[in-house]
Amino acid sequence: MKGLRRLFQGLRGKLTLTYTLVTVLTLLSLEVLMMVCLTLFSSLNNDDQRAYLDDVVSTLSPQARAYLQPGDLDQPGLQAWLEQVYASGYASLEPTYAFDSPAARIVRAEPMYVLSPQGIVLAQAPGGQNDLAGRSYVPPAGGQAILEAALAGERNPLELVAPAPQGNYRMAIPVRAAAESESAVVGVILLTIAPSPPMILFTWPTLLFGVVLTGLLLLAAVMPLGALFGFIMSRPLARRLKALTAAADAWSEGNFQTAPLDRGKDEIGYLSLRLRHMAERLQGLLQSQQELATLEERNRLARDLHDTVKQHIFATQMQVRAARNLLEKDPQAAGRHLETAEELIRSAQQELGHTISELRPAALDGKGLAEAVDEYLQNWSQRTHIPAELQLQNQRSLPLTSEQPLFRILQEALANVARHSRASAVTVRLVYEPDQVCLTIADNGAGFDPQAGMGSGFGLRSMQERAQALGGQFYLESSPESGTLIRVTAPARPVNTGG
Repeated sequence: MKGLRRLFQGLRGKLTLTYTLVTVLTLLSLEVLMMVCLTLFSSLNNDDQRAYLDDVVSTLSPQARAYLQPGDLDQPGLQAWLEQVYASGYASLEPTYAFDSPAARIVRAEPMYVLSPQGIVLAQAPGGQNDLAGRSYVPPAGGQAILEAALAGERNPLELVAPAPQGNYRMAIPVRAAAESESAVVGVILLTIAPSPPMILFTWPTLLFGVVLTGLLLLAAVMPLGALFGFIMSRPLARRLKALTAAADAWSEGNFQTAPLDRGKDEIGYLSLRLRHMAERLQGLLQSQQELATLEERNRLARDLHDTVKQHIFATQMQVRAARNLLEKDPQAAGRHLETAEELIRSAQQELGHTISELRPAALDGKGLAEAVDEYLQNWSQRTHIPAELQLQNQRSLPLTSEQPLFRILQEALANVARHSRASAVTVRLVYEPDQVCLTIADNGAGFDPQAGMGSGFGLRSMQERAQALGGQFYLESSPESGTLIRVTAPARPVNTGG
């Protein structure tokens, strides 16, 4: 019950935090989804490839124009510039924002050339034995078309590329004399570049940073509103759960009159209805158990009074009648009968005192089973003048539902010893094991036939029924040579017999 109360008390704060986190996570999920969709759309769109190639044209063409001005050809400068570009490994600039095209990587396996409008190689990188500077350029297969398109001044970058081995692009870039679109072509740059990588591969750090930054901003903005919304929305729910907590606390104290009245149609209302039904059933079961316990106690008292007090009263009546008949003839004999009657009355009085003391269970005195057994055994030994020994092992507390039946079994067994066994010693052993408790009562009396005793003895049947009600076992052994031994083993916890 305490854990349930703590759960309900912390529910309002958890609901408030949940509303806030759900709102922030929902907005972040939408943002991530939009970014991913935009990235995929850009990767699949042909405009992305065009922008990638157009960046190469817009980067290299203006740089080469300075060395290819008509009448002012700077071939050494052009060669140095081309080698510098080739050594950098990239034909375009790094991206400046998240969705900008990546830098185009130059394929080093293929050389770069700068051609004149007549197709003469003006510069080559890298140089070496296969340097074609000053010679006519012979394009490879598929390269003639893009070379002609570049010399013709084509501005669409998609018309200036041709496929190369290993999925690369062979590209021809026209260089105009001026930035105007109608100016004459003064040269062509030939190179091979790698294809554009998927945009998600180079944009994910930017996306991740954007998502984290946006999440923090959303959390700071939404937290006050989420806290207020969660507080408002959780008040009715917390009030309903508080009613369930109050009912649970009352039930833990045995008060089943308190029942939650929640008429909602949701899960909490259904739980409240089931809890009310459970409380009604528990109250009925407790009442039935009390009635059954009262009936069993009445039967035991009836048997005890029949076996002791009634028999003593009957014997006293016989002694008084005999004394009355002999009063005139033999006063001394009549006196002896009256003395016997007086002893019988005293014995009946003791039996009544013993029965009355048994009506008070050990649990009502706030004692544990071991202490109650020890005290009862001492009183019983003084009353019956039969020495009794108590042996305890691994003593610990047990539930009241287990201690009271075991104590009643002990009372019943000792009552039988006092009435029928003619024993001179009794040993009671109480052993607490990890999963069960064992109670043993042994005497050195005359013994009896166990089969006949179990059939006719109300006390033996009562002890056996109490042991079975505990979910334990009842064992009886008796003989004239060894006396009588009764052993009861029961689970250390009460057995749940509910449906």
